[in-house]
Amino acid sequence: MKRLLSALILCAAPVLAEESDQRHVFGLGGLEILHPWANATRHDHAALFMEVHNEGAEVVEILGARLPEGAEGQIVGFRMKAGEMGFDPLPAIPVAPGGHIDFAPDGLAIRFDGLTAPLVEGGHWDVILRTSAGDIALEVMIEPEDARAHSHANHAH
Repeated sequence: MKRLLSALILCAAPVLAEESDQRHVFGLGGLEILHPWANATRHDHAALFMEVHNEGAEVVEILGARLPEGAEGQIVGFRMKAGEMGFDPLPAIPVAPGGHIDFAPDGLAIRFDGLTAPLVEGGHWDVILRTSAGDIALEVMIEPEDARAHSHANHAH
């Protein structure tokens, strides 16, 4: 019975997201998500930022994200138009083997609208990243409202 249980766990392992002890790196297979973060908010919308590295052998698409309670997050690209900052919805973002994509302020993000509570600085936000390789549960660090990067973004993992 123990061997059967061990075999079942090993078979299920590829679909389970891995999380490092630092709680800054999350992954699934060869896909690594580093430093997921968001700004503290006073309103009902927020943007998710992160670094995405594909150490695997296949292209992986970032499809969007969702909250455990079901709210959907959409990939957006920020842009200046007529002197105003705005954003446009984007399709899935492919990440080639050996490649990386940065979701960062004034670039790419995953935007959530209709949040039921503001995000509080120093707290965490549970988000499920949707990828073509499977879902990855993230613990997103909430940075100050005016932050431009994750507070640990310059240290190595």
